[in-house]
Amino acid sequence: MCAAAHGRVGLGRIVYASSSEQLTAWLADMGVPPPPVRTLPIQDIVPGLPVEGPIPGLAEQVHDLHRRFYGA
Repeated sequence: MCAAAHGRVGLGRIVYASSSEQLTAWLADMGVPPPPVRTLPIQDIVPGLPVEGPIPGLAEQVHDLHRRFYGA
């Protein structure tokens, strides 16, 4: 949803820490149900927009936040 709004108003390049693909895998590894919304790659939502991510060091920090939140 954020990527769609970002692309719609023409803000340009998107940089992100972790991907929905990573989140889906992390949740599955922790035995947590998938999110209630469909996860799509940014490139499928705003094709042609420059995209940078996931950022390895930051992705691991986000992963750790999810582990702490879900008690895994």
